[in-house]
Amino acid sequence: MNQTPNESTRKKRAIGKPAHFWMPGQTLRIAFLSGNQAFKDAVKAAASNWLPHINLKFDFVEGESGDIRISSEPGIYWSVIGNNALLVEEGPTMRLSPDLRTPTFFAANVMHEFGHALGAEHEHLHPESNIPWNKPAVYAAHGVDENADEDDYARRSVDEQYFNLLDASDFDYSPYDPKSIMHYAVRQSWTHGDFKIDLNLVLSEKDKAFMAKAYPYPVAQTA
Repeated sequence: MNQTPNESTRKKRAIGKPAHFWMPGQTLRIAFLSGNQAFKDAVKAAASNWLPHINLKFDFVEGESGDIRISSEPGIYWSVIGNNALLVEEGPTMRLSPDLRTPTFFAANVMHEFGHALGAEHEHLHPESNIPWNKPAVYAAHGVDENADEDDYARRSVDEQYFNLLDASDFDYSPYDPKSIMHYAVRQSWTHGDFKIDLNLVLSEKDKAFMAKAYPYPVAQTA
């Protein structure tokens, strides 16, 4: 997730480009570049929530060589999208904050980042998203001057995180899902009217269905 005030970080992405998906049936090797055993165990437990719904396996390996490489970095949640991780020659392809004081919150962020690692984009940027954003309020919360030019870096960053919907022609997607683990929390003060979305803490049914379609099991052959 991208950085927001008083929240953890997630970087921009149930929506996904087929070219960014891994091959169904593949075993993904996942290495930890840092973090203590409690952190590693918590990451494994949270990430495994995806496994019943996908035709992939996770192999958490020793050492620094993996298809996905995780570093423990306070205050940051971020991931490369899907098999783009293979283009990162060294260093982490995912960063996770080691704050385990709120296990449910930590698990939700890990599931979100593993959603990115599996190829999913941010749900609030869904082409059919209809969030009634109060843009000046969102800009103000991120320290962006309301009169900032469209080319201003801080304004462009906020636009990319919240407002620039994905091009429907470039992605596979299921119907917009405000309950998706890939959706940002939306503060009521950031919208017009009585509209808010609390942080989603578990995989939604549409999350599961989307990933099951992206990573299907072979169709059983009948005689």
